[in-house]
Amino acid sequence: MSFHYHNLRSGTAAASVDDQFAQAVREGLLREPKRLPSWLIFDDQGSEIFTEITQLAGYHPAQCEFEIFQTHKQAVTDIFAKTPFRVIELGAGDGRKTHILLEHFIQNQLHFEYVPIDISEGATQNLVAFLESRFSQSTMSVTGLATDYFDGLSTVKEHANLRNMVLFLGSTIGNMELPAAEQFVRNVRESLNEGDYVMIGFDLMKHPKTLYSAYNDSTGVFERFNLHLLDVLNQKLGANFVKDYYVQQGQYNPRAHAVESFIYSTREQVVSIDALGEKFHFGAWEPMQTEHSYKYTLSEITLLAENSGYRIVKHLFDGNNYFVDSIWEVKK
Repeated sequence: MSFHYHNLRSGTAAASVDDQFAQAVREGLLREPKRLPSWLIFDDQGSEIFTEITQLAGYHPAQCEFEIFQTHKQAVTDIFAKTPFRVIELGAGDGRKTHILLEHFIQNQLHFEYVPIDISEGATQNLVAFLESRFSQSTMSVTGLATDYFDGLSTVKEHANLRNMVLFLGSTIGNMELPAAEQFVRNVRESLNEGDYVMIGFDLMKHPKTLYSAYNDSTGVFERFNLHLLDVLNQKLGANFVKDYYVQQGQYNPRAHAVESFIYSTREQVVSIDALGEKFHFGAWEPMQTEHSYKYTLSEITLLAENSGYRIVKHLFDGNNYFVDSIWEVKK
């Protein structure tokens, strides 16, 4: 079977992404309070640090999803056992959880294509190389795409001969406000065909202390991940953030129904960003939000699916009902 990698972030596409990055930074730093989206953190190194987070014993979203895939892999396999299909993973990263499903599909002699899509070129290349080293003689073909989600889905749609299963795992949808999440799943639906499927990971509402512990590890990986944002801004936009002058803290916000992470300026300071031609003032202990992780109820998941043109096929839970991977069918 074939194993390929394509970087779609070159030329005009790369320039467009850079413009989007700069615009998001400017708008976020002009907000009151300051707030930058977490996707800015995910360069190659940011993706590597996030992989460390998913391996933390206390980070339940990753641990629960590993359990779900191990427990329910046959239920997922049964959906696709009859015809060739394509698995498309948005934000694949290192694909560790998905390996469980892929290996089970292969063991069941299913013929399929796996298309990991990730903004990180390094993560995508590494994943394709790893899969080729393990499964080169299998029933799986792999086409890795380094690009954003919808450019990747547009490329895949040009080859619409297979039934698609889109994976959006790890509670990534929780990084969006509810209206943005609904628009996102609507856009995914428009990129797919009648009868295609999506599987979306949702972190469920639970004890606030459990949520707090998950996002405040004693080893400091979460702080390193959030503060890496400052390195990215320095490298990409010519900013002069001094990382030692900031600290990070995560907390559950009951009004927002989300765990929010902030980095705090430990002193009054002014930061210059050459690419924007602007300076930004930070007061002593002024917070800047860098992460937002919304926690869903099952009723909210049901409304999200139904309002966006999907039929819920199955909810897959971990043993504690902390997390659910929800499988939806596209209806048009």
